[in-house]
Amino acid sequence: MRALIGIAPFSLHNFPNNAQSKQGLLIRRRPSCCIRKQSTPSTRSSSSLKTTWPSLSFSLFGSGFVLGPLIDGIHSRVELVVYQNGSTNIGPLHTNVWVPVLLGLFYCTVGLLQLFLDERASKQIPEGNQTNRKCLPLCCNALVLFIELSAEMYKAGVADNIEAYVLFAAAEFIWFSVNRTWFGFLLASIVGLACPLAETPLMKFFHLWYYPQANVEIFGQGLVTWTLTCYFVYTLFLINYSRWLKSVITSTNTTEDK
Repeated sequence: MRALIGIAPFSLHNFPNNAQSKQGLLIRRRPSCCIRKQSTPSTRSSSSLKTTWPSLSFSLFGSGFVLGPLIDGIHSRVELVVYQNGSTNIGPLHTNVWVPVLLGLFYCTVGLLQLFLDERASKQIPEGNQTNRKCLPLCCNALVLFIELSAEMYKAGVADNIEAYVLFAAAEFIWFSVNRTWFGFLLASIVGLACPLAETPLMKFFHLWYYPQANVEIFGQGLVTWTLTCYFVYTLFLINYSRWLKSVITSTNTTEDK
């Protein structure tokens, strides 16, 4: 009996310590659980492009294949560009059989490049269907109106330098309205300079098209200087479109997984 009485105080004395130790273990385990929860979004975001790039590539290529020639037809309508080998007419649309493929590759390359840079930079990009759905129509309308403006000025015979000034100012205004980031400005500028240069081998070696009223010659091929502003605005549209497309595909995959 004395032994039990002696053990009881000892047990009661150590009970709080045991409770504290258990509570301490629970408290120690909580941070690891929090760390897992915090790391889950970053893990998903880092692997998102790796899992969705096939769907994104197909969607971007398909968009460029269908939508690209329709927008390009605004310029061919006023004969800014005249198609040669492989030229075809689909109703009022003057195009080339290679244009849908080339514009599909253009959409796919610029779109995937933008998404890759977004993940590499680990920056917060505009995700969520609600925000992107509001901005996407603005970008699309701005692109079409910009191409239409350049075509109408060309058709009216506006001097090249005046048209260039107007289009450069309009392109900067569109950038300020739909993007407003120096990173987007830099990418659009690089694409705007690179794409006209990429046209020269297609014109020189494959004779797919030419510019009848070119005002600058590069590598023996005539180009129109202000067309780089069209690629500039096109890139701003593709930045937003690719991000919106990724958010839609990611949300669809998440819903299917659930």
